[in-house]
Amino acid sequence: MSRTLIDISRVGTDTTWPSVATEVNGYLQNWIAAANAQVSQHQLRIVTAPNPEATATDPCGWRIEATLSQLTPGGNPAVLILEVFLTGTALLIRPGIGNTEPYVGADTQQGWVLPAGDVGTSSGTWSTTPLPFNAQVAWSLQAGQEYFVFAYSQHRYTNRQAMPLLIARDQVSGHWILAASPPSTTSDALRAVSWNVRSGQPSGSRGLLRDGLLTVVRISRPAELVIATTDWSYYESANEPAQFWEPLLLPPDFAVVNLSSAAMSYFKAPDGSEWLAIGGHGLLLCTKDAPAPQGGTGP
Repeated sequence: MSRTLIDISRVGTDTTWPSVATEVNGYLQNWIAAANAQVSQHQLRIVTAPNPEATATDPCGWRIEATLSQLTPGGNPAVLILEVFLTGTALLIRPGIGNTEPYVGADTQQGWVLPAGDVGTSSGTWSTTPLPFNAQVAWSLQAGQEYFVFAYSQHRYTNRQAMPLLIARDQVSGHWILAASPPSTTSDALRAVSWNVRSGQPSGSRGLLRDGLLTVVRISRPAELVIATTDWSYYESANEPAQFWEPLLLPPDFAVVNLSSAAMSYFKAPDGSEWLAIGGHGLLLCTKDAPAPQGGTGP
């Protein structure tokens, strides 16, 4: 499969979050332009880009929106949002759905529903002291399986590992999934939002589907997000039972591992494929495909 993986790690000297985010934004802009050309029915845009002049007290990051061809019951296009802003003292990750339909309700005066609005902590912020860190940016423009992901590990402690950006095509609906993982949780958090075709309502997720009871390492595909129906308590009525909620599936370049490991850990599966842990919460990115089976004829 065609993919690009870039290592933008730093030794730490004069490293700041704004400088890293600005560099990533350049790759993101190019990828969004190409993705919008390929996926014309669902358009992505960067509403707020990182400010390269931000100080430690200024919020610096992204607000990204995806306008879908899917219409709400009122006939308006559904709009997904992902906000990721970091400062020297705070973190904010908010994936949400935006429209003015009363069945969705409103978290804010603008009518945005933010199922992960409580994901904010002072323990997971970007350090204002320059430190060595690892950071990777990866993307794919494989038709139907497009994605962009950015992850960093400021050091080996879990509250310095995060995946601030993940934009990926849902393999069930074809809509975009906007997601991010906070750096200060010990669970397999992956805050995400997408649109459910079957129910005609937004789908939210706060975790990966994986078996944490196994004692042996298991790499599982596809990478599936747990649908968090109870988190969407903003509905005036949930029109469909839980069993009718389609899963959110990430593209085949992603997998999950059943244990928590440090971000940037490397795994090699029995089939010969190789995987990089991103975000520190169990999500893996394929860096080497499994070798093709060797054909042959018997004597």
